[in-house]
Amino acid sequence: MEILKNYDRELHPELFEQMFRGRASVFHERLNWPVTVCDGLEIDYYDRELEPAYILDVDERGTVRGSLRLLPTTAETMITREFLDFFDEPVDIIDPLMWECTKFCVHDGDAGTSVRLLLGLHDLCTSCGIERIIGLYELQMERVYARLGWTPERFAKAKPGFGNLAVGIWTVDEESHRRLLRSLARRCST
Repeated sequence: MEILKNYDRELHPELFEQMFRGRASVFHERLNWPVTVCDGLEIDYYDRELEPAYILDVDERGTVRGSLRLLPTTAETMITREFLDFFDEPVDIIDPLMWECTKFCVHDGDAGTSVRLLLGLHDLCTSCGIERIIGLYELQMERVYARLGWTPERFAKAKPGFGNLAVGIWTVDEESHRRLLRSLARRCST
């Protein structure tokens, strides 16, 4: 697991390239989302202009298996800038104890990547005093999150015409950490 910030780009250009290439593959090619891809890399305003943190699941050969991006809710976020008018409830949350998680992306078929990313996120939140995560997701992902062991509390649902989206809040607590550890153990034993 690697935790990186923008200032790490010079130290780990290969990890950033793999992450942005993986995002292009998943979000642009596989899911056909309207994201900007340049030279095979999916990099957006939040990567270029803000100071996100990234969690990368990296194998022993240095291959990025998946990644996610974190932004403090005390600054601009995708939910408050890109998706503000999508939801039935106002989602303009500013909370120093809450981060926004976006660009959750699994690059390969490794059964443990999603859980390792969530565990890395949970551990980072715990070490930094972050109590909650807010994120945008497709409604069918609620079942997936439940199987993984960390289910969001739905905060808002997209208005008609804006897709099958929801905003959820994940609570960082000991019970969710235990469930994630059990989930990882199950996936790694198969």
